[in-house]
Amino acid sequence: MLLLKLADLSCQHCVKSVTKALSALPNVEQVKVSLHYARIVGDVTAEQAIQAVEQAGYQAEIATTPAYTLELSGLNCQHCIKSVRTALENLTDVVYADVDLTSAKIYGDANTEQAIQAIEQAGFAAK
Repeated sequence: MLLLKLADLSCQHCVKSVTKALSALPNVEQVKVSLHYARIVGDVTAEQAIQAVEQAGYQAEIATTPAYTLELSGLNCQHCIKSVRTALENLTDVVYADVDLTSAKIYGDANTEQAIQAIEQAGFAAK
């Protein structure tokens, strides 16, 4: 899996353009794009993915920091972690959630209220 931080996207048309460019790369299995992040699953290098984004007219670099981090409580096993990750990644504007027992690092454009609500609906607490 590869995470990119994107720049110069301003609308859903931009998101679709980047999604199309990344999906066209050989060996790409899955792509999810928001205005500021992209997640690519498959056998593709960062250089290939960045070049595809740039050819589509936008900027990209490897994502090293999440958009934000939430503190979690009530999780006690891998099943809990998977439940929270799934709830977050089912949000349209979350491209990836790195979840452990005490925190969720969120890459994407969903606001914190949406993320907290999704976690609470999964049966856990977040702040």
